[in-house]
Amino acid sequence: MCHIQLAEPPLAAPGTGRLSNDRTERYRSEISIQRAMSEQYPTTEPTTEHPTNETSSGPTDDPSIPAPLTGEHLPQLRATLADASHLLVCLDFDGTLAPIVNDPDAAAPTTENVAALASLAAADSVTTAIVSGRSLVDVRTRVDDPRIYAGNHGLELGWSESLAIHPAARERATRVEVVCETLENVLDPIPNARVENKRLTGTVHVRTVPSGARPVVHRLTRSVVDRLGGDDLKLSPGKRILEIGPDVNWGKGDAVNLIHTQLPDDTVPIYIGDDVTDESAFRSVEPTGIGIRVGGTEPSAASYRVDSPNDVARVLEWLSASGVSLVDPYRDDSHGDRLAVQRDGDQCFDGCPKQWSTSMANE
Repeated sequence: MCHIQLAEPPLAAPGTGRLSNDRTERYRSEISIQRAMSEQYPTTEPTTEHPTNETSSGPTDDPSIPAPLTGEHLPQLRATLADASHLLVCLDFDGTLAPIVNDPDAAAPTTENVAALASLAAADSVTTAIVSGRSLVDVRTRVDDPRIYAGNHGLELGWSESLAIHPAARERATRVEVVCETLENVLDPIPNARVENKRLTGTVHVRTVPSGARPVVHRLTRSVVDRLGGDDLKLSPGKRILEIGPDVNWGKGDAVNLIHTQLPDDTVPIYIGDDVTDESAFRSVEPTGIGIRVGGTEPSAASYRVDSPNDVARVLEWLSASGVSLVDPYRDDSHGDRLAVQRDGDQCFDGCPKQWSTSMANE
C-alpha cells in the first residue's frame, strides 16, 4: 500500500547553471544606472507582457464580469445545491480566507472564516479543500479544518498524512531553487523586492516595491527565468507577484478536477478565489457548479463576485446553515469515503496519476 508521511520533497544539491558573478554584477550595474538616471523611479505601472499559464481545465472564451452575489441569487443557488448528493467546497487562501497583507508571513484567516469553515467541514455531505499558491506545508500551518490541501497551485496534494507531487515539479525543483537563489542576488538592490523559494515553485513579491521599480523587477526576473529555466520553467503574473514554476499544463483547475473525480457523481463543486491563478479553477467548476470571485471588477470565469474575505465568511455561513440542508446524500449510491481508498501499487490518491504516487513510493 502506498502511504506516505507528509513531508517536503527532498531536493538534490544545486548543480551548475547559476548566473556567473560577472553576469550578476552586470544586472546590479543595470539597476544602478537606472537609479542614476532619476532621483525616483518613474511612476508608471508595469504592464503584463506574459499572461498567466493558468489556462488548463476549461474553455478559453472571454469571460464576463461576475455579478455581485446578493439575495436575489439565492433561488438559483438553492436550485443548484438541490441537485447535489455531496458538496465540494474549494477555497484559495490569500485574499479569500485571509486578507491580503504586505508581509506574506503575517497572513491569517479571519476569525469568522475559521469558524465558518470548521462548521462546514463538519458536515458529512461536504468535502472542503484549500487550493493555494503557497507550499503545502505552509498553508497547512495556517488553516486546520479542510480535509484536502492543494499547494503550489495544485502541483502537490495532501490529505490525511499522505502526499502526492506532480513528477515534473519534483524533477525541476532544483532548477527552481537555482533561479530563486540567483534572483535573491539580482533583485537585492531593489527596495522591498522579496524572493520566496517554495521548493516546487518560487514567488517574487513586489507588493511593497516602488511602483516604478516593478517593471525593472519584471524584466530582470524574466531574464533570469529565461536564462536558467529554459523550456523547463515558466513565469506567470499574479496580484503584485510573479510566479516561477515548471512549464507544465497543470494548474489549480486540474487539482480541483482531480479532487472532484474522487467524490460521488452528483457532487456540486464550489470554488472561491481572488486571483488570476484561480481562473482555471473557476472554469473547472462552471457552469454545473458555483464559482465566486473575491474582489475586483475585471472579467472572470466565475459567475458571482463578493468584495472581501468578510463576505466569504457570509457565504460559508450560509452554506453551513442553509445550503447543506438542500443536499441529499442518498441521491447517489456511490456516496462513500472514496478518499480513504488507497490502492496497492498503481495509485495513492484514488485517481491520482500513477507517476505522482510512484515518485513518492520510491523515496
